[in-house]
Amino acid sequence: MSSGSNGKFTVLVVDDDPSVLSTYRRLLGRSGYRTFTEGSPLRVLENRDVLGDVDLVLLDYKMPEMDGLSLLAELRRRECRARCILISAYLNEEVRQQASLLGVDRVMGKPVDVQRLRTALAELLSPSAGS
Repeated sequence: MSSGSNGKFTVLVVDDDPSVLSTYRRLLGRSGYRTFTEGSPLRVLENRDVLGDVDLVLLDYKMPEMDGLSLLAELRRRECRARCILISAYLNEEVRQQASLLGVDRVMGKPVDVQRLRTALAELLSPSAGS
């Protein structure tokens, strides 16, 4: 895992809701993270330049083109080893098991508790967190 300039970590947020992306962009920016947002999982797969610099992927589960775990599975096939937080209003045991198999570090329900998210980011992106 690598940090960007000035010790900042890079977070990629993938969610199909523009207002959610805007909220995450502000929240993560204020917390000092370099943030990329994308509303289309397919565009994430097309943009290989961004993926090389990503330390953590924050994924929505339910999206129209492709669900977040299918996107993560493809990213893993492409050797993306970034940490991952999955966020969904549609959590069940099957989703949690699939997330675990793909190496998702945290699964969080919606609505997202901002303090819990900040804590998870800090823990997953700390220098002592394993890659």
